[in-house]
Amino acid sequence: MMHPRQRIQQFLPLLTPELQRAAGFTLTHSHDVMTLSMRAYAQNAGVKPATLHRLAQRLGYEGWSALKNDFIASMTVSAESPTSRASRLVELNDTARLYDDMFAAHTRNMARCHDENRAAMGETIALMDNAEHVYICGFRASFPIAWSVYYVYRLFYKHVSLIDGFASNDEMFTRDIGPGDVLVIIGFAPYSRESLLVLEAARSVQATIIALTDSATSPLAVGATKSLWFPTDGPSFFPSVVAGMGVAESLLQRWLTATERRP
Repeated sequence: MMHPRQRIQQFLPLLTPELQRAAGFTLTHSHDVMTLSMRAYAQNAGVKPATLHRLAQRLGYEGWSALKNDFIASMTVSAESPTSRASRLVELNDTARLYDDMFAAHTRNMARCHDENRAAMGETIALMDNAEHVYICGFRASFPIAWSVYYVYRLFYKHVSLIDGFASNDEMFTRDIGPGDVLVIIGFAPYSRESLLVLEAARSVQATIIALTDSATSPLAVGATKSLWFPTDGPSFFPSVVAGMGVAESLLQRWLTATERRP
C-alpha cells in the first residue's frame, strides 16, 4: 500500500497552486496532520479547511479525515506481540537473512525519521533553549536514549536533570517541575506507568512537553507542545531503538550548531 506521503508526492505536479501549497506544507508537517484538528492545521498551513478537504479528495480519499487516518495507520507500531515475534524468528532459523533484515529495517526507520522530523527539529531546539530548566525522562528500554541526550546536554548546560527512576526518584523531580520548564519525555509502546505519571505531573503545572516517541497516537505525544517521531519496526522480537538514538543525536547536533555552544 502506498504511503500517504508518496501519494502526495506523486500527485503534487498535477495540483492547483493552492492545493500545492497545502500539499507542500503537509509533506513537511505530516506529524501535525495526525495531532491537530483540520481547522487548526489549516490555520497553520495558511489555507482554508475546505482546501484541505479538496486536497484529500484530489489524492483519492473521501475527505480530510480519511487522509488523516491513513497517516496514523502508516505510522502505527505493529501489534505483533514479542512472543509471536520470537516464535516466528525461531521458525525462520536463518541467521544470515535476519542479519540483512535487521540492517534493512534500521535503514528504513532512519529514512522515515529524516522525512518526518525535519521541520519539528528546529522548533524543538527553540523550546529547550527558552526553558528555565530541562528535565529529560526515559524509562526501561527508552533509558539509553534519555541518557544520551542528558549526557551531551549536561556538558554544555547545567540547568538539566535526568529523571531515571532509580530508587523511585521520579517523584522527587516532579515536585520541582514548573511552568517555565521543559520536559523531554522519551518512550514507545508499551508505555511505562512511570513515564505516564511524570507526564501527568508536567501537564498539571503547564510545563512545556517535548515527546520523542513512536507514534502520533502515543499518549506521550497527545498534548505535547512538540513531538519528534521514531519508528521501532524491525524483524527482532524486541522493538528497535536505533532510530530513536538517531533522532536524539540529530537533535543534539542541531542544538550545538544552532546555538554555537563549545566545550
